[in-house]
Amino acid sequence: MLKNLYILSENSWGIKSSEIFADFFYFISLIGFLGYSLAFVTPIPIIPILLVSLITLVYLGICIRVNQSPYWLGLISQLLLVIIILPTTWFDPILLTLSFILSYALHYFLIQNYSIRTQIVSLVFLFLFILDTAFSLIGYQLRQTYELQSFSGINLETSVFPISIPWVAYDPSQIIRFTSIVESLGIYVLVCVAWVSFRRTILLSFFLLWSLLFFVWGLGSGISGTLWLLSFASMAFFLQLAPGRNFYGSYYVTLLSFVILLPIAFFVGKMGISAIWVVIVFFLVEALFVRVFLGK
Repeated sequence: MLKNLYILSENSWGIKSSEIFADFFYFISLIGFLGYSLAFVTPIPIIPILLVSLITLVYLGICIRVNQSPYWLGLISQLLLVIIILPTTWFDPILLTLSFILSYALHYFLIQNYSIRTQIVSLVFLFLFILDTAFSLIGYQLRQTYELQSFSGINLETSVFPISIPWVAYDPSQIIRFTSIVESLGIYVLVCVAWVSFRRTILLSFFLLWSLLFFVWGLGSGISGTLWLLSFASMAFFLQLAPGRNFYGSYYVTLLSFVILLPIAFFVGKMGISAIWVVIVFFLVEALFVRVFLGK
């Protein structure tokens, strides 16, 4: 029963599913969002994007060299997700490059030694926060100070779903905006793409579970509000459907991950740290569960 994989490419790094077209649609959508950013959003941090793209190609080559059957569509999709979702605050060439190198190194280590495949986006987030904190403690501030601006003059995300406000921390007296490409487009656009692409009834349960998870986190942190809740739930839901994600898990393993994370989310919320840690922990825990329960 646990072998009942629910969506997309079984085996993630090898194309074995007839639903590869769903992955391809997702990938084309990400290319479209990146094209939008290059055409209508400014300024674009070209240097860090080029650096991490080069590192991704090198990692792809390494995987091919050691016969890891790399799923290039998933790997590049993970790169594009970081580019469009990550706030430009962390688009420092040193910070972003180190985060990607460490993420790929850990990803490769987990695959080679433990056969654990986790989402690269969550690893990049993890190392970004760790490195950002480490550099800050020793007196180096690597955060960027500029924000993206839409040529159209309309930031849909700011007016509808304020994903930028609680991204890292929430301080009602001093709200710092961390603008990403997603913010200029609207996270709800990403969710619409996911629904059109996958058309699975089961997706509704996952979206509701993400909403519940962040609702529980909000109870612990004192943050509430429908827009805040929908913003994070939508982002996490979209990441969960991304190509290259952890064999796409199992329905039952994913449910178990949600059950375990509910109390964790509540206590983490009381610590006053970012809700994005819920996403990071979820993918790491689920990757471990998939390895243990599915033997992959």
